[in-house]
Amino acid sequence: MQETDYINWWESTKETGLGEVKETFVNLFSKADFIPSIYHPVLYKYLRNAQIKHWDNELFSFSQERIQELENSIGTEKMTMTLLSNFHLLCNAYQNLLDLEERIMLMNRFKGSEELKAKIFSINIYNDLLNTVFGELLKLFIEFESVKDGKDLFQKTLTPQIDFLSSPKRGYQRITDLANSNIRNAISHGGVKASGSTMIFSYRKGSQHLQHESTVYDFKDSLLQLFDGVSAVILSWFGYLCERNISYNEVYKNDFVHEETSLFFEKLSMSTLLTMCDKVYQLDINNETGNRQHVNVEFIGTDLDINSRIFLGIYTAERVFQLRQLALEDTIMIAFKSPKIANSFFTVDCSVISDLSNGKIDTEEVSQIIWKSKNILMFPINDEDRNEFEDNFRYYPDIENEDFYITEIEDISFGDKKRFKAVAYLKRAKRPNHVKNAVDEIINLIKPLENYGFSSNKVKHGKMDADIIYLVLYKKEVRRGKDRSLLPSNDNFIAQIQYDVDMKFPINNNFIDKYLKKRHEKTVQYNWNPNF
Repeated sequence: MQETDYINWWESTKETGLGEVKETFVNLFSKADFIPSIYHPVLYKYLRNAQIKHWDNELFSFSQERIQELENSIGTEKMTMTLLSNFHLLCNAYQNLLDLEERIMLMNRFKGSEELKAKIFSINIYNDLLNTVFGELLKLFIEFESVKDGKDLFQKTLTPQIDFLSSPKRGYQRITDLANSNIRNAISHGGVKASGSTMIFSYRKGSQHLQHESTVYDFKDSLLQLFDGVSAVILSWFGYLCERNISYNEVYKNDFVHEETSLFFEKLSMSTLLTMCDKVYQLDINNETGNRQHVNVEFIGTDLDINSRIFLGIYTAERVFQLRQLALEDTIMIAFKSPKIANSFFTVDCSVISDLSNGKIDTEEVSQIIWKSKNILMFPINDEDRNEFEDNFRYYPDIENEDFYITEIEDISFGDKKRFKAVAYLKRAKRPNHVKNAVDEIINLIKPLENYGFSSNKVKHGKMDADIIYLVLYKKEVRRGKDRSLLPSNDNFIAQIQYDVDMKFPINNNFIDKYLKKRHEKTVQYNWNPNF
């Protein structure tokens, strides 16, 4: 089964970088005459991603040599079978590496002190690198060593895994040395303290209690060295796959591969250089519409115009329909997430996709059918000049006085309405009149707050007064549990409040509204707890 033509066409005509991927990695993977197209999205990240592109070249070469030695020892057939049956370890390591890359980028953008960076980010990232990436790679090598020795050499935890592979007999010291044993032991047992620019790692060796001192800068360097090292090891395995031309052909309907492996390759087969298939999952639907299978496919990546999203979505639906051998009554939903577009999706019937596959209709007709079905929500690209990082981390400080405490203030504006929501705890209100006085004051405090808009979609924003404010009022401060419910049985709950300058009060909750007493005071609607 080969990559469908639409992916190749898209990468060649709608994206840039494919030529560089092919040239770079054909040269790097010396035994590869070409790069199987399914790996283009992975290799593109090794060229362009801010962190992964710094993979350690020496570790890559060393790992390549060890992989070749394993193949020489056990033979190509066993090598391929062992790799495919344990490929879930490699794909887990790779996917966790991408997640950790995002966290490193957040750490680098964080403007706090290096001490605070260490406490919030680097210690946790280092620990997760060890346990979710480094450890998976060690397990993979141990699986091959087991095949080579003809016995199960499985090691359950990180320390025995490192000890096993670092022995002179095994010879993986260049890889196992990536994890500083003192730092690793301290982090594993919670013995890490950061004070100013100094870090103290406390650990035990036998009966001895020892300490290792470092600086936050040296520790960050150790973190990046570990990241670059494991990135290189992962790349060496993808290089082997390319050199042996192992792709979806060997995985599809292969009973010996793990389910995660099959799903990983399925997602890769629907990904482009810049738009990644992030999730695919299938659901059994059994309701008044009948019994059917429903498949959700979610994409993340760059901002695509509406026509491009529909184009990729239709051909993706066709691929899912064929791969999963869906029935005509089944349905497929394609969703898109990207920085400057609000979440978009469409749903299409498999009977329509079947007609497309059989040549009865073309993509333009499929598009028209989808629009007419109204099972589609497509937002335009937000062309405002935005800073996504600032938008993601912007917040409104809490407001407190002797009468109330306002928290969880959030901008929920949309197109032509500036809206806020918040939670308020009333410290002294005993009767409805007390509540109303407090509400008037709370609204007057929130209404003039400036809002700043969002990266994903245009909304009304600025220093003008808010059009709508939604509040939930409680007696005492709680952050979870039954004391936060909006039901009459919760004696901590006072009321829902909606301020609306147009007096339309558009925010409703059909589940709880029927239990509350609704009263209007001009621009304010009170949904009272009847037991207050």
